[in-house]
Amino acid sequence: MKKFVLAAIFLSAGIGLFQLWVSASGSIGPGSGKVSPRAAYSKGKALTFDLLVCGSCPIKKGELDRDRARSLTASLVAVYHGKKTGSPDDEAIKALCGNGDVQGEECKTRMEVVHYFLTRRFKL
Repeated sequence: MKKFVLAAIFLSAGIGLFQLWVSASGSIGPGSGKVSPRAAYSKGKALTFDLLVCGSCPIKKGELDRDRARSLTASLVAVYHGKKTGSPDDEAIKALCGNGDVQGEECKTRMEVVHYFLTRRFKL
């Protein structure tokens, strides 16, 4: 009987330690992980062409080229860090943030994924 009790204790301790080892690896565990690069690119592309570049958007369809993307990414970085740009890109950033608080978490996330998309798409 004593052997069965000790075996059960060791088995449960082993399972508990294995559980800690698996969850500590960072690949599996509770909570959401970081956004993958592919998902960030797709989300940034969707936001760019839904809110920034369209017929009724601040940037018209033919206007987004490498120079315009470089200007927009510089403005995104400045606004992300709380600075004013005074450029025509301010209107686009307000459209991206829904004319709301540009320092809110949702807006910052949108700016990050749009910045990621533009830098990857135009190789900036």
